[in-house]
Amino acid sequence: MIRDYKQSDIDEIVRIYTLEYKAMPAEIENLKSASKILVYDDNGIKGFIHLVMGGGHCYVEMGAATDELIIPVGLKLWEEAKKLFIEKSINFIEVFHVKDNLTWQQLFNEIGFEYWYSVYRFSYDGAKFNEHNIRAVKYEDKYYEDKIRLESEAFSVLRRENDIKPYNWYLSASKEAIENNRKATLAEKEYVYIFFENNEMVGASMVKNAEIDLLFVNIKYQGKGYGKKILEFTINRGLEQNAAGVNLNALASNEKALKLYKNIGFKVVQAQDCRRLIIK
Repeated sequence: MIRDYKQSDIDEIVRIYTLEYKAMPAEIENLKSASKILVYDDNGIKGFIHLVMGGGHCYVEMGAATDELIIPVGLKLWEEAKKLFIEKSINFIEVFHVKDNLTWQQLFNEIGFEYWYSVYRFSYDGAKFNEHNIRAVKYEDKYYEDKIRLESEAFSVLRRENDIKPYNWYLSASKEAIENNRKATLAEKEYVYIFFENNEMVGASMVKNAEIDLLFVNIKYQGKGYGKKILEFTINRGLEQNAAGVNLNALASNEKALKLYKNIGFKVVQAQDCRRLIIK
């Protein structure tokens, strides 16, 4: 039977979620605090679907206890989720799955998803780096406007190349969205660093639970070695959080970043595909 999950289910859901998926700590915490998960229960949980819905958009995560259950259980969970998509007026759905698992590919192809882009998960387990003479300061709210403007600009080309809208988040976001982002950034201020050269912001990074969630270089300063300096500084802060290693995600099409990560010592631990479904 399909039912809403109970808190007592969460350990089994996490176990299934991480059977093959190299989940980051933040992703596991988000799953543990989820508001909507449906489970397929047949003398134990055989699969689940996690739904994050809002503004006509839904982010989906799915898991199955075995590969043989992916399609039969996944299709039943999907049919139940479709009722919620109608109820919540969802018209855009995105999902990630492990690239090499052909059964997940088959399931999402059968549902009607199209391939969107790929992501690599990287891990670094080396030593600390000698830090460069770049000025780094902990984030304060006074830096927000410059940070979000330069960050959105730095990622806009990559987002356009991968059709990730809006291409420039800052220019497209509502005042409410910007204010919410500002509050969220301030709440994580102890993990965010701003970098300066001659009193001008050259980039920023964020590392929490030894996971690098953000790293960008001001377009004006790109190609001058600042990315490597910021990355090495951020890895060092991550290793202080967890000496076993530091993780990050990167778009597979971001060739310059991939080359930097590999040259510095990161190794690919998993490739994932993102798929999307537009409901008309």
